[in-house]
Amino acid sequence: MDEKPPQGAPTGRSTQDKIRRAVIAEAAGGFDGFVPLNWVRDSGASVTATLAQWDQGALAEVPAGAGWDVVRMDRPRGWRTVTALRTAGVAIGPVLHTEEHVDVFVPKGSVEDWDQDGATVLEAGEVLLVPPPVVVAPHTLRARSWIVPPGTLLTDGTALYEAFAAAGASMALDGAR
Repeated sequence: MDEKPPQGAPTGRSTQDKIRRAVIAEAAGGFDGFVPLNWVRDSGASVTATLAQWDQGALAEVPAGAGWDVVRMDRPRGWRTVTALRTAGVAIGPVLHTEEHVDVFVPKGSVEDWDQDGATVLEAGEVLLVPPPVVVAPHTLRARSWIVPPGTLLTDGTALYEAFAAAGASMALDGAR
């Protein structure tokens, strides 16, 4: 016979723990069965270790340069670049926001000739500290959030290059006024 614990009896997990696990399960499960953690696996990081870090309320360590490249730009120009991409109707892949930078994920090798000042392509293996995909601006985890959460696509490298140039020109005009 199945016996239920008395109403109000502890079940071994706090409400906060249940909520955190539900958030992680949502990130792992995605929508309609889609699993938006391919980007973690493509990086070479362990999906299990990443989920465990998120489950503990920590940022996960995910290396750049294996499955995709990352262009890092300063925060003000990064936000302008994202705005320029949106205005141009470009499909945008993951964009990570930190206290100092905006990191845009692009297809591997698509920005190897990047030559614009104010942004760098991260070296292969350089570790990014990332929150779960459900932590989207204005929400943060340890001062990090996604402007665009990871999904199935990456930002086109050429479109990013053009948007970054446009953002720089726009900021120069704003400074000249």
